[in-house]
Amino acid sequence: MKNRSLILLAAVLIIPTASTVVRLSSASAQRSSDRGQSEIVAQRSQGQRPQLSPEQREAKRAEREAKFKETLALSDEQAQNIKEIRESYRPQMQSFREEARALREQGADSTELESILAQKKELRTKMYEEIKAELTPEQVQKLEELKAQKGKRRGSKEAHNRAR
Repeated sequence: MKNRSLILLAAVLIIPTASTVVRLSSASAQRSSDRGQSEIVAQRSQGQRPQLSPEQREAKRAEREAKFKETLALSDEQAQNIKEIRESYRPQMQSFREEARALREQGADSTELESILAQKKELRTKMYEEIKAELTPEQVQKLEELKAQKGKRRGSKEAHNRAR
């Protein structure tokens, strides 16, 4: 009887303490996540692109890939092939971004950047064509619709930014 009472007493004391520790650690993780999110929001409100950590970039990339797969109803094989296509172009695209950034930091005017941006656009078009080759005609049609919608949204954002 005495042992049973001790066990019950220990259980009554330990279980609430353990759940409090779990609750506190999850609240701490949430605050940390909120802090990172608030930094991103602050950067966007200042007209800057958010500076993401490598982990955040990878998570965002995975999220976009999953959404793309779902939206176009891609098979696992199609999704994998498209991922490989994008990864094969990533180093070249990164090189163009870095080159353009360096020119901007040096105070280059827009005519100097046009050549790099044209090369980047040509590369992006080539990648897009390779991706389309992996899709069914219905998926290509859906992709074209999505691209047109994105263009409309970008057009309205650009008009809004020019008005500032």
